[in-house]
Amino acid sequence: MGPTEASPAVTSRAQLLEALDNPRAPAECSFEALLLRAKRITGEKLHRAEQLHAQQPNGSRLQDVLLSNGLVHEDALYHTIAEQMGIPFVRLGDFDVDPDALVAVPQEVVRKTRILPLLIREGRLIVAADDPANTERMASFRFRSLRPVDAVVATPSDLDIAISTHFPAIEASALDSEAEHLLLSRPEAEVSVEQLAQQKPLVRLVNNLLQDAVQRRASDIHVHPGEHKAEVLFRIDGNLAPIGTFDASLLPAVVARIKVLAEMDVAEHRLPQDGALHVATPHGKVDMRVSMMPAIHGENVVIRILDPKFGLRKFADIGFTGLDENRMRGLVNRNQGLVLVTGPTGSGKTTTLYAALQELNTGEFHIITVEDPVEYRLDGIVQMQVHDAIGFTFASALRHILRHDPDIILIGEIRDAETAKIAVESALTGHLVLSTLHTNSAAQAVTRLIEIGVEPYLLNATLAGVLAQRLVSRNCEHCRVEENVAPDIRTTLGVPETEKFWRGRGCEACNGSGHRGRIAVYELLEMTPAIRELVRTGGGHDQIEAQAEQEGMVRLTRHALDLARTGVIPLTEVFRARLD
Repeated sequence: MGPTEASPAVTSRAQLLEALDNPRAPAECSFEALLLRAKRITGEKLHRAEQLHAQQPNGSRLQDVLLSNGLVHEDALYHTIAEQMGIPFVRLGDFDVDPDALVAVPQEVVRKTRILPLLIREGRLIVAADDPANTERMASFRFRSLRPVDAVVATPSDLDIAISTHFPAIEASALDSEAEHLLLSRPEAEVSVEQLAQQKPLVRLVNNLLQDAVQRRASDIHVHPGEHKAEVLFRIDGNLAPIGTFDASLLPAVVARIKVLAEMDVAEHRLPQDGALHVATPHGKVDMRVSMMPAIHGENVVIRILDPKFGLRKFADIGFTGLDENRMRGLVNRNQGLVLVTGPTGSGKTTTLYAALQELNTGEFHIITVEDPVEYRLDGIVQMQVHDAIGFTFASALRHILRHDPDIILIGEIRDAETAKIAVESALTGHLVLSTLHTNSAAQAVTRLIEIGVEPYLLNATLAGVLAQRLVSRNCEHCRVEENVAPDIRTTLGVPETEKFWRGRGCEACNGSGHRGRIAVYELLEMTPAIRELVRTGGGHDQIEAQAEQEGMVRLTRHALDLARTGVIPLTEVFRARLD
């Protein structure tokens, strides 16, 4: 919910100076009362948050409970914190930061404290912080800035993006000069890749690269080798964004440094390798999966970032409508049956299943997962990872799981007939089974299971519902402009020329991409008596689809089009995600 008129958010240097010249008194009521008064939360949600907070360890904050459970929007929560303290709330998306302020404090101090200098006013440094009440962090920043400091409030997301923008980890010219200095500072015969990888500039480069990717909410880091330059790219919100380059002569040392961190074989360059590393960040510990593959100009590196802050979501954060959220909850709260999530690689299937597990992980049920690989570690759940090389497959794992008295089983993926049959049998014998399948639409998942050998009568007895989904990019709220849609896209989607749609132009808040975050578009098929009859009589997926639509299922393409009409996503994203 948006800010109140009494204390508007600040978006520019001029507005901030005006707010500082006309200070507001701290709120006289409590934080909770202020949230309610500003209508940023309902009484029911606040009561739920207080109940959850009471179950947390001593020292935990209500604010953290509100955010982690999706009960209040980040922007609304930090705006309320600012009002309670009587200081301005700043949105950093298009804020014109004073260059003199940026050089007033060393980069490492800004990164370590996550406090961003904004401007200098009458000899005082005005900074943005997500927790100005943290006296230890503020004192550390003041000590290094060597001047008086006044703080305003910004959201953690805004701070991460702004710090990465104003203090980039990779600067091509600086890297190239460092590489040249390192390589020419001693005779070539005396320089080994391993020695080079231990040099401070290399250590700093790789560490900054990993930290910067986490701050920018990247899901993957790519290091692509070239003949003269190596290119670094981050995958942010599903799209690859170029970050910088460095001299190709430095690539072996960078690769060696990553291998050391990931406990991989530094001497092996001819074969692909996989590893893992753990990075301490201001957000907490983040796990990363590393994959190396030989290419003609050196080893290609892809690092998958598994940051639970962004990867683990609640149902409310995925993008379900209120009705569909209740329907999905109804499916996963059954005491038995099979629930499937389908879609291509990268469509968010695992994210949705983890959201379901978090709903179910109340301590009442014995939950076991078998995954390839385990992406996020969840307390209170037994998680296993398959290992095909030693014969520990999904099917063999499932046979053993059933002897451990589970209530709920998550199967990372149904890949073959044997796994499908054991999953169906598990659902038939009183277990709730959650899994994924690679099909385009929800109805195709039903017929695919029959094609790989599941008997229709068993499917009718066990399958509860299928969710087919894709992930699409949200428009950046700070730079939305009218979209210029190609005529063939309008024709394909049946959209008139007069209808307007919106896209992000690109700004500092979205790193120039025009989008910020992703949302699921989906279709949810529930097994009804009419659909079960079609399955029994051998109906095709087109017949099942038509029957489901007749009973109220909204097709994925139409759901995406509805989002575009509200300005949440551009029409080009609907075209990309559509189901023909």
